[in-house]
Amino acid sequence: MEILLSSIVFTADLLFRMGSVMFISLFGVELFMQMGLMRHLKPFGKPVAKIARLPAETAVCFLAAVGSMIAAHTMAAQFHADGRFDDRELRLTGILNTVPFHFKETLTFQLPVVLPLLGARLAMIYIAAFWLNGALKLGYVLVRGRAWANGRTPLETGDDPFSTHECTPDAADCLNRSFIRLLKDAWHARKKLFFKMMGVLAVVTLLVQVLTESGMLSWVEAAIAPLTSALGLSPAVIGPLTSYIFSPVAGISYMSTLLTQNSISGYEAITALIAGGLIMIPITRLRRTLPRYIAIYGARNGAAICVLTMVFGLSSKILVLVWILLFY
Repeated sequence: MEILLSSIVFTADLLFRMGSVMFISLFGVELFMQMGLMRHLKPFGKPVAKIARLPAETAVCFLAAVGSMIAAHTMAAQFHADGRFDDRELRLTGILNTVPFHFKETLTFQLPVVLPLLGARLAMIYIAAFWLNGALKLGYVLVRGRAWANGRTPLETGDDPFSTHECTPDAADCLNRSFIRLLKDAWHARKKLFFKMMGVLAVVTLLVQVLTESGMLSWVEAAIAPLTSALGLSPAVIGPLTSYIFSPVAGISYMSTLLTQNSISGYEAITALIAGGLIMIPITRLRRTLPRYIAIYGARNGAAICVLTMVFGLSSKILVLVWILLFY
């Protein structure tokens, strides 16, 4: 009973601290999108498609990915089914669809969650690994797209795929919306996601805390111990690192508590979190991403996109980890 009560207290404290910040961040981004600020991405979407020598539809998917990565993947799969993408273009577009996620998540997760928990210095290193992942994906798409040089015209004259995602004079729903209406539209668009996020956060955090404090995750800790030992880290990071693998928010919160208590140093905290990503990324790709991509893209293309994005994720973590070990 004592374990359950302490886990509930930890979970409630986390929800109280993170809930309001996540609410403001999530609905703030949606409000900006409701105000039509997505059109400002047009200067970025078009050049990416042109430089990579990809079809106009790639730019449409890239824009859609800012709002919903799943929607962008579904759109790309439909373009492939319609014959507008071949397999290579589909794979590049699928990888490109994941790039906006890295920068949007900075507003919806990294800054509102990671920054207050880890502090500015550690948070910037953590975010740098996240951005580097996106940069590697973008660079790969640009280089491979030009290397294949399929001769397709990226954006035909007069073709503006972004226009379909903006309010037009004929769209009654987009005319003269008051700020109250914008707030209501943002609420209706994101309320389901917000409550789902809070529910998942509460359940996962509580479960991981109970399992951790009861010792039922000792087998995970035993597997992590050699890694932390090889990196010269305190055994104190094993607990939060175990939580991090199953729930990044819970793990970072746990690590933040140890930092506040001066039980570990900033170097140990950020090294453990980046190294933990090397374990977490393959687990999440196999458990969630691979089935989702196969369902959308088919077995061959879905597996290829999943493996490539996993490689970029691992590479970014390794590069940042090496930098920390050498220069932090």
